[in-house]
Order: sequence, then structure tokens, then C-alpha cells
Amino acid sequence: MSWSDIVLISHPRSTEHAMPFPRPHLESFENPLRVQLARRHLKECGLLKAVHEERSRLATIDDLRRVHSEYLIHMTRIMSELGSGEIGESAYASPVVYQAALLAAGGAIRAAEIVARGEARHSFALIRPPGHHASTSSAMGLCYFNNVAIAIRRLQKKHDIRKVSIIDFDDHFGNGTAEIFYADPEVQYISIHEYDYDNYGMGHYAETGAMKGVGTNTNIPLVDGASDSAYQKAIEKVIVPAVTSFGPEIIAVSAGFDAHYADPVGNMNVDSSTFWLLGERIRELSDKVDAKGSFWVLEGGYNPFMLGLSIEASLRGLAGEGMPDLTDQIPRETPAELENANDQVIEQVVKVMRPYWS
Repeated sequence: MSWSDIVLISHPRSTEHAMPFPRPHLESFENPLRVQLARRHLKECGLLKAVHEERSRLATIDDLRRVHSEYLIHMTRIMSELGSGEIGESAYASPVVYQAALLAAGGAIRAAEIVARGEARHSFALIRPPGHHASTSSAMGLCYFNNVAIAIRRLQKKHDIRKVSIIDFDDHFGNGTAEIFYADPEVQYISIHEYDYDNYGMGHYAETGAMKGVGTNTNIPLVDGASDSAYQKAIEKVIVPAVTSFGPEIIAVSAGFDAHYADPVGNMNVDSSTFWLLGERIRELSDKVDAKGSFWVLEGGYNPFMLGLSIEASLRGLAGEGMPDLTDQIPRETPAELENANDQVIEQVVKVMRPYWS
């Protein structure tokens, strides 16, 4: 595996969409600095020269229609033309949000098609706004169109690819992606995320899919404050056997880096070593199941000083390099009771999902 087998997708116009809300408003964290400082870090550490770069393009209306309702598409365009307003919960309009969302979806499509065509083994779409909370007919949680879902439906329509595994490691449950593919036997969705066991909600491990899609939805709902160790166990005990059993033709990654301990939106306790491990294991899984490769699409990650470093770690894992010694990898304590609680969650996930693993 060489760096020439990895393509980075981006576009300078991804910085144009911005909301005028002050902190601590959620919208303030999803801002242009995310991709600006991430690119600066990747340049400073030499990775921009190592990978091949491509520009995103605009997704078409037909691309959107394979996933989203006419109402959501129309309302996002109208609200963007109006220049403000609430399209969905925590999903507000700016004068350029429609174009930004089309570029983000187009970046995911470009990343997916590069791998599907054999032009590269792995790709990473450094785009915004994110997408995994957007459902068929609703924008929410900083997301307008579901970038990963749009890319997958494009592959299935245009590239004769049927079976896809999605690995979503954003701190928050990708409810939109889960809803879109919940009854689809050809798309496996695996989400590792923070979960509130006091109040419950979507993203519980009992949600396994419906109808012909039973067994294709896997949730790993960890207790907040989960450590690198908990993530490592979840990767080895759940993600690896689940993907191996499913045998996808391509792996899609909803790459949210807000589980980082320094993220202002997430509440987990991991550092770049976990993001390196995800890159390493996804590279190995792609080889193991003889998939075409993997395409990664940026979701969360709202500390602009940690995002580039976290992406670097994942890319080095994808390239087959050893774990880098990065500045965020500092000693942190995890209470034994929290570690035990997450061990129990992982064992419950294994118990529920093992019958579906061949």
C-alpha cells in the first residue's frame, strides 16, 4: 500500500457556508475553520504532498432524489434563497447552504466513484456540511443531505455495486443513515457512538434492522467518557467480525472525529491513536473481504486544532504506516466502573448481533 493509493477530495468553496451564531450555539462549531485548519495541518505534516488531490463537484438533483424527498430538496433550496431560517432541528439556512450541501454530497460521490472505478484504493472527502443526521425527508443536527447515503445509492445505480458496509464512528448516532438503510439487506450500517442510558433514545443495540434488513443494523452505544480501550474492544469484537461476515464490495466510512477528548461537542475520551486504529483495521478489512477499498466522508469533529491531527492518524493507518506519535496522545485516566460498563455494553452487542454473523 502506498500513498498514491489514497485520494483526498475537497473544494475551496466548502468554506463559504457559515452561520452567524455565537458560542455555545451548536451551529457555531460547524464552521469554515474545520476544513481550513485541517488542510493546514495536513500540509504541515506533509500528507497533502503524499496523497493525490481531487476537487469535489456538485451533486445532481437525481443524485439527491435517490435518497431524499422532493420536499426536503425543495425546502433547502428555498430557505437558502431566502438566506436564513430553520430547515430542521439544529439545521439552519445560510445564503449558500444549498450549494454547500450539493458540493458536500458531490464530494462524497467523487470519493466513492474513485474507489469503485479502481482509480485508488481509499479516498477521503474533506467536506462540509456533514450528513449522517439527515433522513429521507428531514434536515437536522447540522446536516442537510445525507452525503454517504447519496454516494452509496449512486454506486448501486451507476456502478453495479450492491453490498456496502458503512462504519460510522462519529460521537453521535447517525440516525438519518440508519433510517435510510434500516430495511435494506444490501447495506450494512454499523455505528459506534455515545449513548444516554439514563434517558434512552435512538441508537440502542436492540435496533437490528427490519424486514429483509434484519441483522444489517449494528449499534454500539457506549457510555459517555468511553476510552481508547473501549473503542479498541468494540472494533475488534464487533466491527471486524460484522464486516467480515457481511462481505461488502466496498466500505463507506462516516468519519466523525468528535469522540476526541478535546472536542467541544462530544463527550468521549479518545485520542488520535483510536483514529489510527480505525484506519488500520478498515484497510485490513478491505483486503480481507476483497472489497474494492474504502471511501471516507467527513462528519463531525469540531475542535479545528484537533481535526487535522485526527485525520492524519486515520490516513496513516489507511496507508499502512505504524501509529504516529502525535501531540494529543497524553495519559488520561478512565474510572474502572466506566470501563466495566462499556465492557458490558460491548458484550451485549455481541450477544445480540452474533446470530447474524455467518
